[in-house]
Amino acid sequence: MRLLKAVLLSIVIMTVLVFPIEKNALTQPISEVVLMGQGIIVPSSGMVMLSSSADEGTEYAVRVFDPESGRAVLERNVTGSFRGRVFLEHSGPYYFSVQTMTPVTMAVRVITRYPSVTVLNIRYSLGGVSALLLAAVLLVEGRRR
Repeated sequence: MRLLKAVLLSIVIMTVLVFPIEKNALTQPISEVVLMGQGIIVPSSGMVMLSSSADEGTEYAVRVFDPESGRAVLERNVTGSFRGRVFLEHSGPYYFSVQTMTPVTMAVRVITRYPSVTVLNIRYSLGGVSALLLAAVLLVEGRRR
């Protein structure tokens, strides 16, 4: 019975303690510079700020591709400089590319990050069920005494 209480209590405590740790990790900025085309692994969903610069009058295409869903998140034809925001729906790989024959530099910066809904659902379910089981174990043990 002690082992069961210890396991359930540790799961509840870990569930509660992980939130401030995760918040600290999610506030760390991620930034990359893309010269032609580059894949970037994004550890969580979030908002990305894109900015690119080229000579005045240079035409190019900016593309953000999600290989997991097989679709483009952003496709935009640009002349000169570009600034925009893109919401990345999930964690994982994304491909950022600049399609042009002339030199264009694109900076990618993840400005806000969010934990995925699936991870939160698992964490809340596990913590909630563990807390309820711990309460039930303590209640049954209290009635025995």
